[in-house]
Amino acid sequence: MTALANESVRVTAATCVLVDVRDSGSTGVRWAAACAEALGVGLVVHAGPKNDPTHSAVAALLAEHPDLTVHIEHSECTPGRWEGGLVVISRDRALAVPPLAGRDLRDVVVVGGSPASVACRFGVVTAVLDAVGGEGVLQRATTFCRARGATRLRVLARPYINAADSLDAAADLVHAACPDVIVELVREIRSVQEETRLFPSDLLVVSGRERGAAEGLQPAARAALHHAPCPVLFSCS
Repeated sequence: MTALANESVRVTAATCVLVDVRDSGSTGVRWAAACAEALGVGLVVHAGPKNDPTHSAVAALLAEHPDLTVHIEHSECTPGRWEGGLVVISRDRALAVPPLAGRDLRDVVVVGGSPASVACRFGVVTAVLDAVGGEGVLQRATTFCRARGATRLRVLARPYINAADSLDAAADLVHAACPDVIVELVREIRSVQEETRLFPSDLLVVSGRERGAAEGLQPAARAALHHAPCPVLFSCS
């Protein structure tokens, strides 16, 4: 995590947002469309056969975003050419198939939780700095604070890192990139479950990287996948 002190926060964004309507339903498509519009990128909707009756409902939903560039895919698999896309999936699918299965290094958002969090009504983003991937987590959290107009960013450091140094460095960098965002540093050792229960967020950003080969998601990411009452972004950078 010392790299945080030597590296500016790069406001990075996906090249597009991808969602599978057969998996995420209208809730996932609505979240993905709002996300793509906020980030200023296109939306790729992976749909079923062209005569699928759900298409009319999706078309009506997308009509709420007339300026959004939308590409509809009807193939069985999401094309590999959408490299750099932010993938939006449902909580059910994420629990059945690990969010980073396939190792294509794309960020994944698992949409689920309370209606208020899915609708981004709290104005809060929470970033969890774990042993590996903290730089990417902070970058993604900053990006979404700016894009979605969040007023508050909570930064939670896991006990595996030097919490005091990492939190102070994170605060300085976020203040420089997002001077209008209030940064709250969580200095208590608090679990993801407890943090999200006490302080509702619109988005929880965690690292999707492994600490070692074939170790799977880090503890905070696993806890977020199973327990977070809001959408969760798994950062692969």
